[in-house]
Amino acid sequence: MKTLATLLLILFSSGAVAQEYKIVQINTEWNSKNKVVLPYNIENAPTVYALLEDQPENLQKQIQAVPIIILFKDNKPLRQWAADLSFKLNIDVEEIAYAIRENKQKIYRRKTN
Repeated sequence: MKTLATLLLILFSSGAVAQEYKIVQINTEWNSKNKVVLPYNIENAPTVYALLEDQPENLQKQIQAVPIIILFKDNKPLRQWAADLSFKLNIDVEEIAYAIRENKQKIYRRKTN
């Protein structure tokens, strides 16, 4: 319950920054050995861990593979990475950082055109 409250607080808190990125990793307790170790933040985007069992039922039904990492921008999903059939997610932190930088560059280009 504490994890859910933290997740909701971070996802729906209003930030002073126009572009607010968040990284959420959702896994299950039985698959904790395959948790992806991420730093506390990537490109100034905070990282949050949550258990699928603690999420609302409608969210549980939407997630088909764990662990899953979802990159949010302004509380909207921007990109996601999900595990394969082995329930392992092989992702490099740099791949997530690149997705954030790439999105920021797209926005910057739109503003300058």
